[in-house]
Amino acid sequence: MSRFLLACGGTGGHLAPGIALAQRLAEDGGECLLIVSRKAVDARMTAKYPALRFLPGSGRGFGPGLLGRILFLPAFLGAVWASWRTLRSFGADAVVCFGGFMSLGPAVAAALAGVPVIVHEANRKPGKAVRLIARFARAVHLPPGVRIAGVAPERQSDSGYPVRQEIGPRPRAESRRALGLPEEGKMVLVLGGSQGAASLTRWAESALPELAARGTHLLCLTGPAGRDAVERHGGVTARFLPFCDRMAEAYAAADLAVSRAGAGTLAELAACRTPAVLVPLSTAADDHQSANAEHLAGTGAAVCVRESELVGLSAEVCARLDDASGLARMRTALAAADAANRWDELRRHAVAFAKEGRAGR
Repeated sequence: MSRFLLACGGTGGHLAPGIALAQRLAEDGGECLLIVSRKAVDARMTAKYPALRFLPGSGRGFGPGLLGRILFLPAFLGAVWASWRTLRSFGADAVVCFGGFMSLGPAVAAALAGVPVIVHEANRKPGKAVRLIARFARAVHLPPGVRIAGVAPERQSDSGYPVRQEIGPRPRAESRRALGLPEEGKMVLVLGGSQGAASLTRWAESALPELAARGTHLLCLTGPAGRDAVERHGGVTARFLPFCDRMAEAYAAADLAVSRAGAGTLAELAACRTPAVLVPLSTAADDHQSANAEHLAGTGAAVCVRESELVGLSAEVCARLDDASGLARMRTALAAADAANRWDELRRHAVAFAKEGRAGR
């Protein structure tokens, strides 16, 4: 049996693909240990998967500010040491990293121990950790057409975003009932990724009277520290939830989503055929959300509104809700995007390198 260490904590966008890959590897008879962060968002998501093994790791990002940079080095050295001990005790044959601050320690420890390393980047602008790990990884998996300068071309592969098994199209009526929302009428889903988005929540609150007047229900995911409430406006229901562990139903229940543009969210929107108005996070590292949003919008599967243009977001949302043929075209484009989201090469690389790792021990 091959053993895989998956470094995937810190945000939902890193954790979700790690879970998806672990599900696939487990089906093949592999044993996986997922290194996650100690954040509340990781604890909430991992609780849904009792069949998988999770281990809180250590480490911190590079910054922000001078103090953050000073604290990075001891935290990084501690993460390398802890990861090396985990590699030894677990007996990992291969390590797969999904970016972010939780990946760097396990990747360096694996390289020092001679364990094959694979790194996966979901965003169209690779992050700092991925760019560094790519220098010594056996394989680098990137969105189609994206490459990292200075890394041998033969080590870089086109790769999609691993989507969890339970994320996919669902019947709308059943999904609405599961979420406590009326089956009749249109619905808008507002989500800011696993951390929530205060500006999108504020927009949802301000737009609620107009949406209610149009008979449109609302489900707004507010983030770990966000609002938890249900409002009734005549026959319209508005739910504000800090966290939702039924995302397939949330996507399926919606006629339209208003969303940030993390790679994981976009892959799940495509898998569930949910049209969206994307509002990229303007402060995201390297402005990667804008690159993600522009790419998907270019296929006709979504539209993009800048955060600086939120004053016009309500008009855009209402126009899209009124355009049934336009929503149908977006769903067709989303189906095409989902069909193009191929990531099985990541699984094949993990299995092949794990066999090499076992043979080399």
